[in-house]
Amino acid sequence: MKARQVIIALFLLFSTNFVFSQSKPWIGLSGTLQGSQFGISVPMWLGEKFVLAPSIDIMYVEDVGADFGFALATRFYLREEAVKPYYGLRGGALFFTPSSETFTNLDTRVDYLLGGLFGLEYFITPHLSAGVEAQANFTKSDEFSTRFGNPDKINFNTATMVSITIYF
Repeated sequence: MKARQVIIALFLLFSTNFVFSQSKPWIGLSGTLQGSQFGISVPMWLGEKFVLAPSIDIMYVEDVGADFGFALATRFYLREEAVKPYYGLRGGALFFTPSSETFTNLDTRVDYLLGGLFGLEYFITPHLSAGVEAQANFTKSDEFSTRFGNPDKINFNTATMVSITIYF
């Protein structure tokens, strides 16, 4: 019990020091929530107002299958203040691997995504931010995909995302 309290106290001490340090961060780790999907993004500052953010989304449903998404987003920030609006592009691929117990065709279905985004990121400190994002996407569905309800066609959809990011 005492060891756990010491570990928690040390973690709080070091995390407080990390959050309030004065160096300018350039890479982050984001946790994202988009509908029922959770994801991880790694935003990298490549300039004063430009971020490149690769991401991965994972969702698993027992007896249905696994869903993986890999994407790359760009963000162009409009201001350098605590609340930073941005716009950008996002492209990626969504892979669904069905469970053998539910589907007879066990081929992985691949859907492709390309779209625009607009968001706001609020920097609580230089090392911690919270954000919201709206997306408008075109998707090309696999011929057996039921993800967007229009197999083997091009679809248009919208999405929203919230995120919390820690910058290093």
